[in-house]
Amino acid sequence: MPLAFVMVNSVPDKSEWVLERIGEIEGVVETYRVFGVYDIVAVVKAETTEELKKTVTHIRRLEHALTSLTLPVVN
Repeated sequence: MPLAFVMVNSVPDKSEWVLERIGEIEGVVETYRVFGVYDIVAVVKAETTEELKKTVTHIRRLEHALTSLTLPVVN
C-alpha cells in the first residue's frame, strides 16, 4: 500500500483553510500544522501508486497551496 508524506506551503493567512481542505481529500489519513520550512504535513495512503498520484495532484492544485514536497515512503 503506497504511503507518502506531503509537505505544503500555503498563503500565510490561509493555512487553516488549506489544512481543512486537505483533510477532506480521499486518501489523506492525517494532517498537521507545523512550523519551519513548511506549513502543513499530510499523510496520504492509497491502494495503488496511481491513486496516490491523484491524491497528491489534488493537494497541489488546491487554492492557496503555494508549493509542496512529496516524500514517498519506501519499505
